[in-house]
Amino acid sequence: MTYDTVERSAEGRRPVEVYTFARDYQQWRYTSADRDVVVDSQTYLARSISRGKIESTSELSRLGMTLTVQRDLEVADMFRVSQPSAVVTCVLRQYHHGDGEVATLWSGRISSVTWQGAAALIALEPVYTALRRVGLRRMYQKQCPHVLYGSACRVGSAAFRLDALSDAVSGLTVSVSEASLETDGWFAGGYLEYDVALGIAERRFITGHVGATITLNAAPTGLAVGQPVRIFPGCDHSLTTCDGKFANALNYGGMPYFSAKNPFGGDPIF
Repeated sequence: MTYDTVERSAEGRRPVEVYTFARDYQQWRYTSADRDVVVDSQTYLARSISRGKIESTSELSRLGMTLTVQRDLEVADMFRVSQPSAVVTCVLRQYHHGDGEVATLWSGRISSVTWQGAAALIALEPVYTALRRVGLRRMYQKQCPHVLYGSACRVGSAAFRLDALSDAVSGLTVSVSEASLETDGWFAGGYLEYDVALGIAERRFITGHVGATITLNAAPTGLAVGQPVRIFPGCDHSLTTCDGKFANALNYGGMPYFSAKNPFGGDPIF
């Protein structure tokens, strides 16, 4: 019997819901059933999970979904200190007990996690909603608008990467002795990268660099003393830094020489 036939039945419905969360190649599988289930040769662990209604509407604000889960759920725990640098997606599927057909009910990503007593609330939004938001527009400005190491910037990150070991980790700071070989501020505006699982890396933006001390914008969750890190220098998006630090003036995206005087102002002399 097909999923649709059972779903329309008044008495034959025995729904079982399964959730697949993924961050790059890392996956977590849960079910809201009272016992573990196996779907497509994959085991889904029984966890305390309830969800809100799934609505079909043109209003983006109502397309999301909220999951109420046990506060120690592994996926929710990743957001306890700071949000992961990679997107965590969620796919909700459902089948009926005794029927082999599985239907996808909803797919999206985690936008935030909050805790209330013994529960955690996972706020989800459809992935495609990002496509309907107003994006950043390139402005007529002196500083370069390109993302450092991005396709428009064209600076190869591998050529400037510093491979080292973390000597100490405390709050928002990481001590790396090799960083002291560069002048203070060399890595400010860049990022620090480290592996949290096989093929899974976390990134933290660098807000300050003095000697061997690297200050981050968020706590480096999962980073241990002696663990390998990769540090990339930053850029203040000025032509001087672009040319002197990265030898990349040819790809500079700003307009450093245009006049700051407004031709549409009240001054008759321009």
